Amino acid sequence: MPPLLVGLAAAASLQLAGCHRDDAHASGDGTGNDTGSTDGTTADATDGTADSTDGPTTGGDTGETMIEPAPGGLRRLVGREYVATIELLLGPEAAAAAVPPADISQEGFDAVGASLVALDSVAVEGYETSARAVADAAVAHPETLGAVAPCVVSSADANCYVDVATAFGRLAYRRPLEQAEIDLLVAVAEHGMDWGEGDFEAGLKYQLAAILQMPSFLYLVEVGEPDPDSGFRKLNPYELASRMSIFLLGRGPDKGLLDRAGGGQLDGEEAIRNEAATMVASARARDALGGFFDEYLRLRNLPDDSKNADLYPLFDGDLARAMRQESQLLVHDIVWEQDGDYRELFTADYTFVNDRLAGLYGITPPGQGEIYARVNWPASQQRAGYLSQASFLTHQASSLRTSPTKRGRFIQQSVLCEDIPPPPPGVNPTLPPLPADSTVREQLLMHMTEDSCNGCHGRTDPLGFAFEFYDAIGAYRTTEPNGRALSAQGEIEDLGNWNNAQELADILAADPRTSSCFVKNLIRGELGHRETDGEADAIAALDQTFADAGYSVQTLLVEFPTSPLFQLVDEPK
Repeated sequence: MPPLLVGLAAAASLQLAGCHRDDAHASGDGTGNDTGSTDGTTADATDGTADSTDGPTTGGDTGETMIEPAPGGLRRLVGREYVATIELLLGPEAAAAAVPPADISQEGFDAVGASLVALDSVAVEGYETSARAVADAAVAHPETLGAVAPCVVSSADANCYVDVATAFGRLAYRRPLEQAEIDLLVAVAEHGMDWGEGDFEAGLKYQLAAILQMPSFLYLVEVGEPDPDSGFRKLNPYELASRMSIFLLGRGPDKGLLDRAGGGQLDGEEAIRNEAATMVASARARDALGGFFDEYLRLRNLPDDSKNADLYPLFDGDLARAMRQESQLLVHDIVWEQDGDYRELFTADYTFVNDRLAGLYGITPPGQGEIYARVNWPASQQRAGYLSQASFLTHQASSLRTSPTKRGRFIQQSVLCEDIPPPPPGVNPTLPPLPADSTVREQLLMHMTEDSCNGCHGRTDPLGFAFEFYDAIGAYRTTEPNGRALSAQGEIEDLGNWNNAQELADILAADPRTSSCFVKNLIRGELGHRETDGEADAIAALDQTFADAGYSVQTLLVEFPTSPLFQLVDEPK
């Protein structure tokens, strides 16, 4: 197949495009600014407490909710959304052939990066290569495409290109196509057919590959329409359906949802709630939420972690995968099996182990090999929830030893949504002389005596001390490697004090910032932006709905799309 001139033109527009434009169909030249670090350490402080009284009043779930929504714009599909959408549109063989460019995480989430970072030339070429491979697979296995455009299997001729552009294009673009767009895609197919000396499939491959490189496929368009009631912009029905499907199912909308959106069946809060409830009840929603937690809890990073083989001979790829699975099973149990309290993620007195993990924890192995069993934490180890699992303890540690700083920083930033700024310029990281047998705790406490260090380390390290009884891969211990006694005691003014991980878990679960932070993480990980000051009141309203439902994540997922947080946007910037 020769170069796809139209596809490349579209791809060039992608490269230039920033992600907030005021014309969804134009090849804009937005900024694509990279304004945050990949782990959320340098972002602006927006903890939801700032003044939001400038925005107009709009209806929320708990009465009138003040909101100044985040700017609308474009957000590129992240890799897992891209692949899942191709599977929906073209079948499993096409999805297996899809290889999107690697995502660039910002604020700890790929979706934020997909909103902020413009594509480089390598990524553009990656999308073209992937589109060609997907088109080849789709034509070789036309069953899924044939369900949308039957002519590809029943009457394959040049007239079919119009049906593919109209019907398949509507699914891929997540809206009806304008006539000029249909004409363009038909012309691409006819050019391919000519190149293939009259071969229908050659033209079809051209057409599919072009569609899959278009900004209208690769980017979620969320610019909205003027909304007199709020004074801002409200997502149109197709934009709303697309955001709901990506948020709840991790892929673009199917034909039925687009039909309902176009038919006015997503108008009104109750209709949106009913549609969301149907989605949440589907098996696909479990996979999508699993993908979110894999990212939020940094579980996907575990296979890349390394440990000193002499100090931690048990650690290998299989054990890392077992740690990841253990945390995924805990989330699944709380959210889907129990429909329980989200905060149990931090307080659960049980976990899930296979034989290898049981050995790591000093628990009697279930004796079922790779099959996981639910077991209670040993009371003597004072563990609780995810923060006592090996996945957290391993990833938030160095290759040589524990890291109270990394463990505490994750809690501040990702559990409480409190910002920890980077070290100030010119800070001297050199510690004063310490005894050779000093403990990690003693070294960090010395660090905290320096004013330039204490501002941040005083917020992170005491939290990390709570986990000092667990080594750099999560095994229980009672002394440092040098034989010195350990202490898990810690204290922070706005949290309280604790003597072990279990006590800290109870404090975190009771802190109102923990549930609110989960709402904020959903905004970051699913809507693709860091929460703004103007959204603070609406976040508080949604958090109250979460609390009223006993912190049921399933209920939160159903109610979220009814919130003005989800439906309103400001002018694209």
